[in-house]
Amino acid sequence: MDPEKAFTGEELFPEAQPWDTVYDAMWVSYSEFWLTAGGGPAADIATAIPEGDAVKGNGEAIGIPTLGSNTRIAAVLSVWESPAPDGQGTPLGTARITSLTRELALVNVEGREPGPALVLPDEGEHEVRVWRRTARSADDPECYDIRVWLCPTRE
Repeated sequence: MDPEKAFTGEELFPEAQPWDTVYDAMWVSYSEFWLTAGGGPAADIATAIPEGDAVKGNGEAIGIPTLGSNTRIAAVLSVWESPAPDGQGTPLGTARITSLTRELALVNVEGREPGPALVLPDEGEHEVRVWRRTARSADDPECYDIRVWLCPTRE
């Protein structure tokens, strides 16, 4: 499945444009998948299990709940130079992730072969906000809009 096709005809970023965007698609089992720092499989996903219909992070992974327990998903990951504007759909919450390699990737419970990585402009702690978009039909994958930006420095 071409993940970009799941978002065809939708204006994802009407207010501003992200620094970079990556599309991904995969099969998800057990009603969850993860955004992980450093490209994926080595991240601790066990302590980032989503609770209900909300994301949960542990610093190196963010668990994202799905509606189906065994389903296809498509996601658009975008990185912003300042806090991202709100997306469309059901907000699933916000969490933080720290990337020392400047890469973020999606994985499922099986770990998955490497998929595309979102390369960040800077390493460090990032804020992540997730929306579930309404599927066009029952045959279409569940769609997720994942927006990332560098956390402001605390003084």
